[in-house]
Amino acid sequence: MIPMEAVLPAAAAGALIGLAVRAAWPARPDLASTLDRLDASKVATLLPAAGPDRTGSLPERVGARLLGELGGRLTLPLKDLNLLRISPAEHLGKRFLFALYGLLLPQLLQALLALAGAGFPYAVPVLLSLALSGLFWFWPAKEVARNAAAARLVVRHAAASYLERVALARIANSGAAQALTQTAEVGDGWIFVRIRQVFHQAELAGVTVWDALKQLGEELDIAELTRPADTLALAGDGAAVYTTLQAQARQLRIALLTDSKAQANAASAAMILPVTFGVILMLIFVMIPITITILGS
Repeated sequence: MIPMEAVLPAAAAGALIGLAVRAAWPARPDLASTLDRLDASKVATLLPAAGPDRTGSLPERVGARLLGELGGRLTLPLKDLNLLRISPAEHLGKRFLFALYGLLLPQLLQALLALAGAGFPYAVPVLLSLALSGLFWFWPAKEVARNAAAARLVVRHAAASYLERVALARIANSGAAQALTQTAEVGDGWIFVRIRQVFHQAELAGVTVWDALKQLGEELDIAELTRPADTLALAGDGAAVYTTLQAQARQLRIALLTDSKAQANAASAAMILPVTFGVILMLIFVMIPITITILGS
């Protein structure tokens, strides 16, 4: 006879797997949301969002189902996801599946141990499941925030170079739109590829390039892209614009240098404790034989 300690965790695991399968199953489209997407008057953006391509993976299907049912009650880091080219559905599905894995793993281990006759009390796997589920739910969000911070740092360095090149193109009597587009053609980083895509969409949509650049900066939460767009939107005399862009680039490089110094100081402060502990440990190992010799004599 199978012990009850093995049946209950297995039943709970089966129920959770059933919920995951139900979430992954395609949902019936809602008529109201479909009509809203077809209504052009409800489209507020200048350009279509350049989101990542759909992969059709299991996390994306699960996340799309969850967004359809709980979209208004969930808070997702949309700007970070746009920067990393990760769809909200994929991110949410990954978090849900990770949390489900954290819930299932202790229950399955409890079932196996119960079959072997060495099961834990019910409170142990339940608490462990809740702890792992919470940890695995927040883990992808922390990873996204860390990767987005690193990506924004790369963009800030690229923006400083971009500002200086746009300023040089503007002082050479290039138009505002020409200065932005031609300068973006020079860079080969992923952010320049993204800027060129946005400029191409702006050309097709009949939107000015500085408005498109400003929208991209707001979409990715990168102020260093919106400021030159505002400056060039009011572009008049080339020398005045050149001075403004050069000042913005100089301020940005000073801010980057300050951030680099702060990171270096933080890294140095973080090494104080391990180095001190290592020195103390070395002194202990050196002094032990000497102490034993003195006490023995």
